[in-house]
Amino acid sequence: MAIPPQLPLLRLNAPSAVPRRTSGGFPRSRKFTPDEQADTAAGQKLTHLAELLDDDTPILQLQADPAALAPERLLVFELTGGIPQFSRAVSLIPGLEFLGAEDVDDDEDVDPNAVLYLMVPSEGAFRNIVTLWRGWRANGTVPPNYSAWKAMLSQLRDIRPWGPQDRVTPEDRAILASELLNPGPAMRVEVELVFRRSGQATELLARQQIAAAGGAVISRSRIEGAGYHALLTDLPPAALAAVVAQNPAGLAGSEAILQIRPQSIFQLLPAEEVGSGDGPPAGPLEGDPIAAIFDAVPLSQHPRLAGKLSMDDPFDLEPLAVGARKHGTAMASAVVHGDLNAAWARALERPVHFVNMLYATADPDRPEQFPDLLPGDMFERAIIRMREGEAATARHVIIVNASLGDPNKSFAGRLSGWARVVDYLSAKYGILFVISAGNHMAPLRTENMTAGAFEALDAGEKGRQALRASSAELTTRRVLAPAEAMNAITVGSLNVDNFDYPHPIPAGYFDVWADASMCCVSSALGPGHNGAIKPDILAPGGRHFVRVMPQGDHHDLSPLTTNAAAFAGIGVAYPPSQTSVGPNVVARSVGTSVAAAMATGVAARAHEALEAAYPDFGAIPAVRRAALLKALLVHSARWSDARDMLVEVLGPVGGQFSYRQKDNVRRYLGHGLFDPERIINCADDRATLWAVGSIDADRGLRFRIPWPATMSGKAQPHGLTATLAWFSPPRPSTVAYRAVRMKIVEPGQLGAAGIRANSVQPDPKQAHKGTIVHRRWDGARAAAIAGDGFFDLSVQREADDLDHASAFALVVTLEMPGEIEVYNGVRNRVNIQPAVPVGI
Repeated sequence: MAIPPQLPLLRLNAPSAVPRRTSGGFPRSRKFTPDEQADTAAGQKLTHLAELLDDDTPILQLQADPAALAPERLLVFELTGGIPQFSRAVSLIPGLEFLGAEDVDDDEDVDPNAVLYLMVPSEGAFRNIVTLWRGWRANGTVPPNYSAWKAMLSQLRDIRPWGPQDRVTPEDRAILASELLNPGPAMRVEVELVFRRSGQATELLARQQIAAAGGAVISRSRIEGAGYHALLTDLPPAALAAVVAQNPAGLAGSEAILQIRPQSIFQLLPAEEVGSGDGPPAGPLEGDPIAAIFDAVPLSQHPRLAGKLSMDDPFDLEPLAVGARKHGTAMASAVVHGDLNAAWARALERPVHFVNMLYATADPDRPEQFPDLLPGDMFERAIIRMREGEAATARHVIIVNASLGDPNKSFAGRLSGWARVVDYLSAKYGILFVISAGNHMAPLRTENMTAGAFEALDAGEKGRQALRASSAELTTRRVLAPAEAMNAITVGSLNVDNFDYPHPIPAGYFDVWADASMCCVSSALGPGHNGAIKPDILAPGGRHFVRVMPQGDHHDLSPLTTNAAAFAGIGVAYPPSQTSVGPNVVARSVGTSVAAAMATGVAARAHEALEAAYPDFGAIPAVRRAALLKALLVHSARWSDARDMLVEVLGPVGGQFSYRQKDNVRRYLGHGLFDPERIINCADDRATLWAVGSIDADRGLRFRIPWPATMSGKAQPHGLTATLAWFSPPRPSTVAYRAVRMKIVEPGQLGAAGIRANSVQPDPKQAHKGTIVHRRWDGARAAAIAGDGFFDLSVQREADDLDHASAFALVVTLEMPGEIEVYNGVRNRVNIQPAVPVGI
């Protein structure tokens, strides 16, 4: 039985219902008048289409032109902003299928709120659109009940077919072109299909076209809730070359295909073997697993892991794993033990469920790899096997660690199918996915500074120079699939560890962000889908050194790869090599993979601490407990002093640019650096309270937080932090992919509490873009709340069209440094008391 923390987290008293507070809706968007619309690209194309339809142009003739607006063709509608009722507009015209929306980066030359919408019209739908267009052009009106179409037509900038340039993005095209430099007899790619309500005809057409190109389908997946339909395919080099050339006569022109992408691969950042440990920790773990790891086949009988993992091999990868089992072993170690150089003080009580997802081949230079399956498909099959039916292998798991980043799929505005599957599984099963943000190993190029000049700089200026080089590559260093998933906690790598290299660092090697409380130089950067904060948190991932590489009048800062952990890193278990002494081998690991594993271990420990403090905790529905762990991981996060360097170097200069400054900071720091101690335990001068529940659409709840007497009437620093988390069903076929939106209402008692919004945190608009909201208020003015009073905090769910309540979790912390009666002052006024260790 786990022992409760010394000062357990406290449970909030039940809330009361309150009306939802309304606020402004969508931001204002540019609108065209009917006369102005006639001159836009969209207006000209719709006018031309109307003329063709008037002339009864044969549909086959329209479809023969790949650049034409034609029935049964995927179309792109470019708008000047969001339209709240766009889904309703689509439903008014029979035959229309709305397939999704895509983020579009701000562009100073066009409307900043431009959004991309995808639709598939039938012939009848086409004629209806043209009729609406003509009526609006003539008198600026549309028929009754079609007001959403008036809004859409007034904001329509362009309309065009989904073409080869959409099916093969510039990023994917570059990767596929590089693979063609060393072609094999068959080149593997992922073909995502246009997701139709009935996908049989679409898949049949795609299979026929792939076969005609000389290719073969290896595996397939269709996951309704994720809007995901894809084929894993082998293509001959000639067919792939046609894809890279964006030839409309090849697969890049297929109406059945949404996009063609490189095969998902695994990114392995090698660890550095450092010898044998002193001996395995005592005793196996007991009970049902709460946490699972999806990773490469581990060395499960490593002395530090024996008895601590429950293994599952649904894809029969164990016999294939003939090489060194590096990554899975290291990640399991980090979840179970934390950093072996400073292992967690609180040991895990339960075993960890491990699902084999990749395997190591005999080639020592090849990273561990996926089998002949699509990763999204593997995730769904693994979760179903864990959670469904009488034969469920791990029905109690609510945390899944996925330290798997696909370097072939850096987020560029379009959600990957893998991320959509994660969002769907998370919402359906109430599972918290903890995902690594990914690592970028490409050199950072500096301009107009030689290597010698760089080496002569002091440590602080080296860090600034590296940051300037990093910011110049922001668009190429985004989070890797599936880290953009809206429901997941995405973990970036904090440039810190507990290892001191015992020798002088060789010349030319530097830890450019040493002691800066920054992410690693290789850690992937945000934001995520719809501008959501990604990474969510930074967890220790080891210090990642760079090597200075002279390049004439400039130089490159190259993150170490084959010897990434030569001078630093997180201590982990590791498989023995030919030179190892004994089986209890340990190593150092660097990067976001081990950071995500560390965060997963903390989440599992937080669950066990809550079980120990509240005997009925395990009876709370799984989705609510998972949301609580999600909130707790972010709740402790704070921006570090690195914020000052980020603002100084990246700007823009001036207080009027606060929003853009904070946008730059959150790309690197997310919500901030997480603190395991704050997640699991309180302190005498700090009380953390939690609540879980469910809330209906268009409803609000008010929580009354006991205000301790010791925090009243004293003009000294104090603060309040609140974090709200939930899992939203994905809506890949609607404008609003995030079906459920919740918010923390700005409190009305800030003045009475002597606090105000902390300026060193994401802007409120940035904070409310995902499925977790994290807000802080603090100050040093004396609070005017009575010692037996309350601070009221309201949360609400915005209006939506779902007909069921959504689970949520809220975590709140009150603190006044140095005032030792804060915890007891709050604890004595909560209705449900936690258990405490004997003798406390």
